[in-house]
Amino acid sequence: MNHKKVYPSYFILIPFVLYLVFFIVPSAMGLALSVTDWNSASDQIHFVGLEHFQAIFTNKRNLLVIANTLIFAVVTTIGKNAIGLGMALALNKGFKSRNLLRTIFFFPVMLSPLILGLVFKSIFNPEFGVINDFLQLIGLGTLKHDWLGDTSTALGAVIFVEVWRLVGQNMVIYIAGLQAISDDYLEAASIDGATSLQKLRYVIIPQLIPSITINLILNLIAGLKVFDVVFMLTNGGPARKTEMLNTLVFKEYSSGRYGFSTALGLVMFVFTCIVAFSVLKAMAKEED
Repeated sequence: MNHKKVYPSYFILIPFVLYLVFFIVPSAMGLALSVTDWNSASDQIHFVGLEHFQAIFTNKRNLLVIANTLIFAVVTTIGKNAIGLGMALALNKGFKSRNLLRTIFFFPVMLSPLILGLVFKSIFNPEFGVINDFLQLIGLGTLKHDWLGDTSTALGAVIFVEVWRLVGQNMVIYIAGLQAISDDYLEAASIDGATSLQKLRYVIIPQLIPSITINLILNLIAGLKVFDVVFMLTNGGPARKTEMLNTLVFKEYSSGRYGFSTALGLVMFVFTCIVAFSVLKAMAKEED
């Protein structure tokens, strides 16, 4: 495409129409249906106002789901960024096997979350799972546990799988950011007598703000919208300790409560947008 050529203004109509048809119209329909009692038990649809939204923010079960989603999003975001940055710093150094290790650590990102869910469900199995067998092998059989069936460990196990699955993606983004840092900055810091921690804090981290911003936003959005991993590992159990907004939307819609599930989806969409834009605005100040 010739960047110097001035194209007719009506060229904007095509993307505008696509945006209107595939985003604005479905969003408007979702908003309209979220204030109705649309369900599979009745052929008629009645206006109920903000009843669904009131139920979302007053019902203890729904508040637990919101809390689970927030905890999952925050903890996985911190874990994926911290571990990903550490891996990037280690694998950014010049040694022969670094490209192989980068590939190995990035490989889980390319696998289907549904397949990984099945694999880790077997790994966490209380009877023949690899984790419990390993604990038994090293003499720590007393620590054998039903990791996905116990309310005290289920959420932690799901968080572990999500961090393991996507930490490689964070690593790659951080490696790209590290390679964009000029060696002159690090050499100048070395001449001034800066330690490795001081270089990390005062040179590397400030230069990685764009990469940190990208990873924070992507991880928070992924955490708030999580579904497949939780669905395969626990399906929201036990006792709703791993129930997330998306899994609840799926269950409500499957049970025929279409209006309520649409309201839940709308709440999740609005909340995700608020979080993403808030993080973007906060990190933009750090870049200035």
